[in-house]
Amino acid sequence: MDLYKDVTTLKINSKIAEQLKQNNINNIYELCHYSKMELVKLGIPNTDINNIMVQLQLLGLNLKSNHAIKNTLIDK
Repeated sequence: MDLYKDVTTLKINSKIAEQLKQNNINNIYELCHYSKMELVKLGIPNTDINNIMVQLQLLGLNLKSNHAIKNTLIDK
């Protein structure tokens, strides 16, 4: 899996993907370093955050959590 793929490769709303990019979240690796609360503070609605979480889970990843880091060796 390429963690440096653009966030637009996730099956998420294109407006949300653009909003992520406007906040310097350009790839999946960067997105995984954000928590749900941090995304809420960026103005992303809960329904879209839940969709992001599902898309990441399908890739075996998650938002800012030790579980995702351990399982994907994201920081190695």
